[in-house]
Amino acid sequence: MKKFLIIACLSIMAPQIVQAQEYTDEEIYNSVFGLVKDNYILYQSADMEKMAINGIKGLSKLDKNVKIGNDNSRVSLYYKGILKRSKLKPEDRENIEGWNKLNQDMIEEVKKISPHMKKYDFEILDNILEIAINESLDKASKYYPEGQSEEVVNQGVKRSFTASMQENILYIKISSFNKYTAKNLEETLKTHKTYEGVILDLRGSVGGELSEALKVADTFLSGGVMIMEGKDKNNLTYYHADEEDKTEDKPLVILIDGATTSAAELVASALQSQSRGKLVGTTTYGKGSKQELYELPNGAVLGLTRGYFYTAGEEAIDKKGIKPDICTYGQTEIGNMEKYVSQKIQGICKREGRENQAIDMEVAKYIIDSQL
Repeated sequence: MKKFLIIACLSIMAPQIVQAQEYTDEEIYNSVFGLVKDNYILYQSADMEKMAINGIKGLSKLDKNVKIGNDNSRVSLYYKGILKRSKLKPEDRENIEGWNKLNQDMIEEVKKISPHMKKYDFEILDNILEIAINESLDKASKYYPEGQSEEVVNQGVKRSFTASMQENILYIKISSFNKYTAKNLEETLKTHKTYEGVILDLRGSVGGELSEALKVADTFLSGGVMIMEGKDKNNLTYYHADEEDKTEDKPLVILIDGATTSAAELVASALQSQSRGKLVGTTTYGKGSKQELYELPNGAVLGLTRGYFYTAGEEAIDKKGIKPDICTYGQTEIGNMEKYVSQKIQGICKREGRENQAIDMEVAKYIIDSQL
């Protein structure tokens, strides 16, 4: 059956269609594996075989009577304990066409012997590709089947920005960064002209669009490097802030926690690296990788890791996260606020979800008031 493939490369979350062609199921398989080989930042030759074998083993999840045997040279299909087919692996283990043929042979054999497979039909390849990607690559690289893909492509479109004056302090909460975020921030600063300090609440923020996150960080900075991006420290792209701090260097506190993720971590890092504001809360989630999304013909989306983000001090963010200046892990109330705020963090600051912890706000207000 002919289908249409639309590949969309995303700069974090905003899709842009770059081409449309007809594809068969076999060509879809080739395309997905080819995208991984050409674009996945951690790709190694062994990944091709790993993906192929994991995908074929996915047949067992559609019918528990199916078992896949795997040795150094062959892949074997068993049904109810009886060997039904055994195929040699491609001599060149990076031969996508070879793995595709082996995959299709196994699918056709299973369709003949398994009554359960008849109800899946077109979902079989989708299932195989999902398992092949999700169980073979890093956790951030995913194959999203139809039904999940629309949510992935369009996430971040919903408005996720709130702001209010709390006495003389402007409180801003960003739950995700989307195409409205920077504009919302700009309008907020124009509307609330009497603020004397800012609390930027990034607790629980799921991240979002890189470009919007950088605009938010830039709002509070006067030039300098915000973050860096690249495959490693030897090949980095620098993101610089403009020369104007649109908040006129007024006191700033950034609230973070263990659920502060991705683009939100980049904002926190950029502001911390230039000592623009104090970070209060716990160590962030630690998702410092960049993904590109490829929209596929069956409504699925393939997300692949393409790069990593680093702090202005060239420290990797991925898996490490951003450590706060003032750690509130486990705190629900604080006696001597002055002493608590002035003490240095001893050792690590564990991750914790603190989105509803009022004490973090109290610490932030104290820091701003002490600077006024």
